[in-house]
Amino acid sequence: MKNKPLSKKKKVTKRIAIIPARGGSKRIPGKNLVRVNGVPIIDYAIKTAIDSKLFSSVLVSSDDDSILKHASLIQGVSVNQRPERLSGDQSTIYSVLQYEVNRLSRDGVEFDEVWLISATACLLEVNDLQRMSEVFDRDSLTNSLLGVTEYDVPIQWAMRINNDGKLSSTDFKSFLNRSQDLVKYYHDAGCIAAFRKSVFTKYVDGVPEGEFHPFVLDRAKALDIDYPQDLVLAEALLIAREMHSL
Repeated sequence: MKNKPLSKKKKVTKRIAIIPARGGSKRIPGKNLVRVNGVPIIDYAIKTAIDSKLFSSVLVSSDDDSILKHASLIQGVSVNQRPERLSGDQSTIYSVLQYEVNRLSRDGVEFDEVWLISATACLLEVNDLQRMSEVFDRDSLTNSLLGVTEYDVPIQWAMRINNDGKLSSTDFKSFLNRSQDLVKYYHDAGCIAAFRKSVFTKYVDGVPEGEFHPFVLDRAKALDIDYPQDLVLAEALLIAREMHSL
């Protein structure tokens, strides 16, 4: 009897989740450690990344000593203090990711995929990350995947206040259509993205127009924490989620 050929083991994808957490928020001082529903907001992103079991490493990259100290106490998390040049208002998230990828590469640490998770992504859940990884796995031609969500109202209905103080429509004729009949537009959800390692070699200044593939998130997962009232809404959504799970 002939021996059956040994089946090849599926290659395990080595991923890193990088959580950039700058300390200099002006609109919400100490934003990345502010408590939401009794928990420092960064802990939600960290816990979701760890609980997803997708990542070989979860790294918090910050310029702030208090954030680094807090994150270093969480089991399964590594931290790195990034240079001051990557901590200003003009520094980009992509430049932070590239810095951390290059730093690790110099130390001989390589990853197949690099994921960005916002420090304030308190509404993401494990199943969101797992679904996103499945989308990434299914299409080897997808090199950059960005979490997006649909605009609350059609952007065709946008208006501005013109010089004489009156409203001017972007597309007045679009008001004759039902919202569901108009082309859908999406915006960056501000909470998650994933990249293959080749992206950081190919693109120095960021992923160019037209290269991102979409991962569509529910609007309730895509709250960008920019203003104090966003924290109130995030807490309300988290409490509602807890009550629904009882």
